[in-house]
Amino acid sequence: MSSDFAIKIENLSKCYQIYDRPVDRLLQMLFRGKRTYFREFWAVRNVSFMVERGTTVAIIGRNGAGKSTLLQMICGTLTPTEGSIEVHGKVAALLELGAGFNPEFTGRENVYLSASLHGLTREQTDARYEAIAAFSGIGDYIDQPVKTYSSGMFVRLAFAVIAHVDADILIVDEALSVGDAFFQQKCMRFLLDFKDNGGTLLFVSHDMGAVNALCENAILLRREGSQYVYESGTPKDIAMIYLRDLYSEKAAEQLGESGAPHDTAHTPATAGAAPARSAESRRYAVDAVPAVRYHASTFRRDAESFGLGGATITATFFQNAEGHQVSEFQSDETVSLVIRASVKKNMTYPAIGFVLKDNKGQKLIAESTDSYLRDHAIVAGAGTEVEAVFSMRFPALIRGEYPIDVAFAEGPGSDHVQHHLMHDVIVVTALGTNLVHGKFGAPSLAVSFDVT
Repeated sequence: MSSDFAIKIENLSKCYQIYDRPVDRLLQMLFRGKRTYFREFWAVRNVSFMVERGTTVAIIGRNGAGKSTLLQMICGTLTPTEGSIEVHGKVAALLELGAGFNPEFTGRENVYLSASLHGLTREQTDARYEAIAAFSGIGDYIDQPVKTYSSGMFVRLAFAVIAHVDADILIVDEALSVGDAFFQQKCMRFLLDFKDNGGTLLFVSHDMGAVNALCENAILLRREGSQYVYESGTPKDIAMIYLRDLYSEKAAEQLGESGAPHDTAHTPATAGAAPARSAESRRYAVDAVPAVRYHASTFRRDAESFGLGGATITATFFQNAEGHQVSEFQSDETVSLVIRASVKKNMTYPAIGFVLKDNKGQKLIAESTDSYLRDHAIVAGAGTEVEAVFSMRFPALIRGEYPIDVAFAEGPGSDHVQHHLMHDVIVVTALGTNLVHGKFGAPSLAVSFDVT
């Protein structure tokens, strides 16, 4: 393709006719052009933007802003009322849950149906079927009618299909939010590889952290009264506008008709003046904030993995300060992540490491024995068992799920070769936490609050 863009949209609009009564629809057909029996609702109005090939663009906005409508017009499942769409490349989309599936068909039959809609022949689908089934991970359920599937199973199968149709452009509308932590990580690895290989990704998200981390551009759709507004720009700028509007709306709901907050019991201090502490001043303080509670899942022996096979990781778990294996712990406790492996060949400079990730696959913590023990020139012979122990106080994390990758490599630093890397062998779930933004709380935090 000679074009340098994947998607080009000019003055795109979609209008729906809203009828107050069923009979008005009939009257409109009978008296077309003489009288109007409907109200117009513009779901999308005069939107223009261009998506360069090989980039990732986020579509964000409040519910009802027209995000799904916009994506459906790009995919060709909705016809625009006005404007034009130019698409260069093969498009695969994961929009509404179960879209493109026949609920009466089995998962296997729907694989062939969906693949044919994406342009694959029967022979091509035959060649890829086993890979699609393995990616979905739904096992024998693939031969059951999809009407019996959970929402998570729907997404697993639908994403598995679009991951194997050789698309140039992927469009995803929040569907991954219903998958479990392990499948979300598999999807994120696929999307990152898809992007690295020159694919174009367009997706809807309300997660501003993911938008800032993964996207080159972002588009904000919103309504200001009766006006439809869209803005495009860098993820940072668009996220700032989105959050500003979100909190401005919440603040407006708390204002009375006079425009003043309901709670007017206090009078603000004069700008620039530091109030003197009075005899009635009060201080509220804690020496340590509440700890975050964690739950760790059991080790997944069948986790997705790769490597040369000179060693095999056999176990990963947490243990407390007394050396007992635990599945529950807190951020104010010292715990150890233990990784065990079986060595199959003589190793020089063997190293074991782990990576803690968030639910979008972004790496938060990465540690390895190599950088700390390289001077010891460790040697492990064939037939030996090795164990690495990482003792720490687990960081205070925002509520959510955090998968851990573990790896066994040989060789110092960047010259190492990977013998066994396992994805998502354990998921650590942050249960009780007061954090609502960011990823980490400040370590060893004490808090005070003065009122004068």
